[in-house]
Amino acid sequence: MSIYRRKSGRWAVLVDLDTTAAGRRRRRSLGTFPTRRDAEKAEREALFARDRGVDLSPTTVTVAGAMDAYLRDRATRCGAKTLEEYHGIADRYILPRIGSLTLAKLRPAHISDWQAVLAAEGGQDGQPISAKTVFHARSLLNGMLAWAVKMSLVGRNVVSAVDAPAVRRSEAKAFEADEIARVLDAARGTRWHSFIALAFALGARRGELLALKWPVVDFERGVVRIEGSLSQTKAGVTMKGTKTDRVRTVPLSSFALDALRRQKVAQAADRLAAGASYKDDGFVFADAVGRRITPWNASYAFGELARKGWDLVDTLARRATHRGDDDAGRRDRRALGSRNARSQLSGDDDDGLRASARGRDG
Repeated sequence: MSIYRRKSGRWAVLVDLDTTAAGRRRRRSLGTFPTRRDAEKAEREALFARDRGVDLSPTTVTVAGAMDAYLRDRATRCGAKTLEEYHGIADRYILPRIGSLTLAKLRPAHISDWQAVLAAEGGQDGQPISAKTVFHARSLLNGMLAWAVKMSLVGRNVVSAVDAPAVRRSEAKAFEADEIARVLDAARGTRWHSFIALAFALGARRGELLALKWPVVDFERGVVRIEGSLSQTKAGVTMKGTKTDRVRTVPLSSFALDALRRQKVAQAADRLAAGASYKDDGFVFADAVGRRITPWNASYAFGELARKGWDLVDTLARRATHRGDDDAGRRDRRALGSRNARSQLSGDDDDGLRASARGRDG
């Protein structure tokens, strides 16, 4: 490794890559920089990448290799669920098609052709995919190449030279009053009624509701403090901060308070029935023996309940297609068809909550 000043006044950087079989050092130039501080920064970043297994030789680094290194780097900067989604996008849409190309030979024409082919036949069984899905795949590739430029693995980000697919903006659609009523009716007599009622009342995210514990519920003041969220990936369930990493205090309507009171009564009945096997971790929403409910099971249960009222699967699928979100549509349909929720769809009848919904606070 060496940093030296050229006659032009700019600072050059050389980084050791490895040693050849003949015992000679193989080095790579990172280019020149206007100040020594800039040169030292480039050297540190390159050495960090080299020590994490990144091949700093641009003639050998492939899109697949750079993506692997980029995702390892992102693992220290983003949540597990986001990282899992990045891997899924890379594995489905990027690596099978352009993963073997070397970064040095990647051209804007490759990106343009990749986007076009992906849109036409990138889906399951060669079906077309939406512009929004192509946009998500392009965004990940763009992020990787921007990182590769910073790591001096490639001279420029060729994605920036190609127009992104036009994505139609769609207005978010909330549940109508009659839709809410039908879901609440379907939930009557199940242990999910209070959960769904509170979801409609607060507009909180699924993981935020599942992370609630009784100490954050203030019945006297009529507020609840949302401090975190349960996140689930294939690796398991973890507690994390809210999406904005902010704790917020939310007022509770009479409808929401009624749902929480009934949940407390139902939980006391579960505790009595389970006896010594009940595990009380303090969660507002738990199963019959006190264990926390996972986000996936909550989604599965909602699907089962929705089908009791009307075919919400088709409704969600149509909305997902309208939004252009193919992946979200497939996830919703898989979640709404799981058997795991069926074993949890039992409990005392929750009379009165439906009537309370009609008279909730504005």
